[in-house]
Amino acid sequence: MTDVSTDHGTVLPSGSSALVVSAEGELSFYLSDNTPDAPVPRLVQLLVAVLMRSEDDDWVEEMLGIFEDQSLN
Repeated sequence: MTDVSTDHGTVLPSGSSALVVSAEGELSFYLSDNTPDAPVPRLVQLLVAVLMRSEDDDWVEEMLGIFEDQSLN
């Protein structure tokens, strides 16, 4: 992310999308301004998939378990 701050927070670089976790633990998704017919980039689709799956507590626990498994090695 660009090292630019405002009274509203950090500014994303032009054309960027982001999945952000607030201090309260809430997710927000920011999509870059593209034309309506522009294809959605693959990694942006991944962010959307994570956002959608974040509602599934079992999936979240499985994903977090990856970090626990790696710390044991």
